[in-house]
Amino acid sequence: MSDESTTPASVLVGHVLKAIGLAGEFRVQVSSNVPERYAPGALLFINDNPYHVARTRHTRHGTVVKLIEVMSREQAEELQGKALYVQESQVPPQAEGIYYHYQILGIRAYSRADAYLGEITDILTTGSNDVYVVSGGPREILVPALEGVVVEVDTTSRRMIVDLPDGL
Repeated sequence: MSDESTTPASVLVGHVLKAIGLAGEFRVQVSSNVPERYAPGALLFINDNPYHVARTRHTRHGTVVKLIEVMSREQAEELQGKALYVQESQVPPQAEGIYYHYQILGIRAYSRADAYLGEITDILTTGSNDVYVVSGGPREILVPALEGVVVEVDTTSRRMIVDLPDGL
């Protein structure tokens, strides 16, 4: 069975790591910075199947989630390694000029002179700003996500214009 969501407007928010206890709880690798993402009643999708959060608790080892539909350790073990998604409509809007990683990954990057640089394949999170890894063009480059370097982002046409500093 595929681990990827086929719902066109879905956003990855985590992965099931391993079952905890006997009642169907499991540890989650969280990929969302929305605090209420795993709140009781929240709707999550695994392989396009809907699940509802019953409760969440935070331990020193990470976030543990119990879904209403998962009643046993065996059911939780079946979900191990699966991706957790939400519908894009559940993602709160960002301020103008601020983007979620899912909106940036896969965008085609071009120079101001309209030269194709490649596609954004990864995002490195640093202390001060993100850095976009651009691959598949003439060479792999790292683009700092800074105003003045990233000139324009069009998430609809999946296109980014960058003004690379000297040396990049």
